[in-house]
Amino acid sequence: MNKRAIARVTAAAVATALPLSVMSVLGAGPAFAGIAQPDVASASDRSGDPRPESDYRNTATVNNPFPTREAAEGEGYVDESKAAWRDYVYHAEAGVSETDPDDTWEAGERYGRMEERMVHSKAMNRDIPVVTIRAKEDPRNAPTIYLLNGADGGEGAANWLRQTNAVDFYGNQIGNVNVVIPMEGAFSYYTDWQEPNATLDKGGNKQAWETFLVQELPGPMETALGTYNPNRSIIGMSMTGSTTLVYGEKYSGFYDSIGAYSGCAATSGEAAPTVEIVLGRGNATYEQMWGDRNGQVARDNDALVNAADLKDQHNVYVSTSTGLMGEHDVSSGDRLNGMVIGSIVPATEGGVIEAATNACTHLLKSTTDAAGITQESNNLVYNFRNTGTHQWGYWQDDMFDAWPTISEGLFPGGGANAVAQRDAAKAAYLEDNPGAGAAGSTPVSSLPTWDEVTANAEEADDE
Repeated sequence: MNKRAIARVTAAAVATALPLSVMSVLGAGPAFAGIAQPDVASASDRSGDPRPESDYRNTATVNNPFPTREAAEGEGYVDESKAAWRDYVYHAEAGVSETDPDDTWEAGERYGRMEERMVHSKAMNRDIPVVTIRAKEDPRNAPTIYLLNGADGGEGAANWLRQTNAVDFYGNQIGNVNVVIPMEGAFSYYTDWQEPNATLDKGGNKQAWETFLVQELPGPMETALGTYNPNRSIIGMSMTGSTTLVYGEKYSGFYDSIGAYSGCAATSGEAAPTVEIVLGRGNATYEQMWGDRNGQVARDNDALVNAADLKDQHNVYVSTSTGLMGEHDVSSGDRLNGMVIGSIVPATEGGVIEAATNACTHLLKSTTDAAGITQESNNLVYNFRNTGTHQWGYWQDDMFDAWPTISEGLFPGGGANAVAQRDAAKAAYLEDNPGAGAAGSTPVSSLPTWDEVTANAEEADDE
């Protein structure tokens, strides 16, 4: 079976599954753990900043964090029906710390080191909510991780705050990184659009997310966070798993490490139907975003077409599962914790979508292998899991498993420490979330290899 045939099968599979839901959202995710506020250097003091002035040419306006939820809501720049993520930024009730009686808070005040900032994009002429987690340790010398949400842009329930323990992992267990999470951009692919769209533009100019994230946001945001560390990473999943790869190809080295979880690298030509289904949920069309699906703009934004351009990008982690049900999909697992009916979604649509992204990712690997872009040359790491569907339990696993690769870009040479941090975080999560069963998983044995799958497909083609 050739690559074009596999791409056709992949597109058809995803198009079949996506109308129900772009991703499986299971449960409310781990409970939020508040974290303490350190002393942070003045954002205006950037002495020792090694970055060139060119980093600050096109800048967004990053406002001070809102002190309370009431202040944020009073600004009125976010539709409240799409801002449930605020539950993870602000205290719901007044309280006092169990370990420090002097540490008290009123209802509506921010959790320690959690911030909501209103950021104005000049390119899009709109205000965008951005959630940040400040570094706990050495904030002046902390690198920055940009986390992109999936298809709903964080405007619904499917976001890093609700579906993972990213706040605790990056904020406490790692501790010496800043985290930046845009909380808008649903169905946008975080790309620069060719035409306006009345639904997604939200009263501003046509969408220009790539311009915003790569040119406008990093300089002023990192200034606002008070860091002079030039290292940064970007991580995406599902829809944005392809986006982060495109950024790595177009702007090699701008990000010191990249994560792409369960994304389909192929997005143009015969793979366009997979993208069209996502865009359709936002009342948008492929042509509005990239024009002709076989045109130059579409091809420029296809991570598979441009895979060879990863030659100058290092520290890239790419993951996918097979679509077969795994430990996070069964009722005994940590995500469902005994809820039998919850297995239906991952077993059906989640499995089909992930099987398709698996095919995409194998095509990507074969292309990067042929171009000589490997773990040895570029620290390009592929994680092909034998089981798992298209849902957040596996992306949380990726958050842990990718850390040695992501960390190598942020803290070069710290491999042993990153592995220890990964292992400790995974152990802590399993202890806190054991699931309803002893192992919380259903192992599947004797799985066929990718070579066996493609060999069988070729035989079927011959018939």
